[in-house]
Amino acid sequence: MAGHDCDDLLHELGHLLHGDLPEARRVALQRHLEECPPCLETADFQAQLRGMIAKRCFEQVPDDLAEKVKRLLDSA
Repeated sequence: MAGHDCDDLLHELGHLLHGDLPEARRVALQRHLEECPPCLETADFQAQLRGMIAKRCFEQVPDDLAEKVKRLLDSA
């Protein structure tokens, strides 16, 4: 699987990592990850980055900064 499926996955990766997708869409994207090593690598990196940020961010950041970071991660 490549091309359009990869674009779809990358576009929806943030929602997938947050669990914000309907079950059928989540299953389809998970299936793509199982068949596409480059997308799996990207998803793993994003998940690790989000986890590291969550563990290390103890202070409240300004809302505009948090939103900017979220948009950047979701668009990656």
